[in-house]
Amino acid sequence: MRTKLANRWRRSRLGMVAIALLAIMTGASANAATLRRGGTSSGASSGGGQGTFLSGYFDFGPAGDNLIRLENPTSANGNLCAMIYVFNAGESMGECCGCLLTPNELLQDSIKTVLGPGWGFSGGTPGTGVIQVISALPNNGRLCSPLQVYTPTPTLNGWITHSHLIGTISGLTEVSLVDNGSADPTEETSLINTCGAIIGNGSGSGSCTCPRAE
Repeated sequence: MRTKLANRWRRSRLGMVAIALLAIMTGASANAATLRRGGTSSGASSGGGQGTFLSGYFDFGPAGDNLIRLENPTSANGNLCAMIYVFNAGESMGECCGCLLTPNELLQDSIKTVLGPGWGFSGGTPGTGVIQVISALPNNGRLCSPLQVYTPTPTLNGWITHSHLIGTISGLTEVSLVDNGSADPTEETSLINTCGAIIGNGSGSGSCTCPRAE
């Protein structure tokens, strides 16, 4: 009798272990599948998407220049503005501009051309810095003003091509502008007000040039 009970207990114990192992394996498989799908988090993605606040860096370096591309990929929201704000490596905004993109339009140009000679304070055009772009509806009739209140609206796409020179080897790398979701109201107000200050100071500088339609 004791032997039978012991055998039953061992079989029951083995069954419980098997069930536990199966649960662990199933859970691991589900987690792996979730990781392969990228999960369902609302973290920022790159290259545009559903956000309205895009950003990226430029670095002329020894190779010379970078290229920026902006695209309005859909007619869902009609004409959109790329409200562009440019900062140097010291976090100071030196230029801004608003560029209109009709549905399916592509704007692209050299960043040196976009910046031009109009940097908004002493020190001249920087060789490195940050470009921030707000995707928004036109706010000045059918035009785009980066120094007036606007309505952020998805969704522009953007890319920057960086040039590299390492020793005698040169190359190009194109990266998507990072989709940061939406700018918080404080950040958005700061961008608008700072842009207004550098353009409205009477120096005639502070305004960048929109990339060209190709």
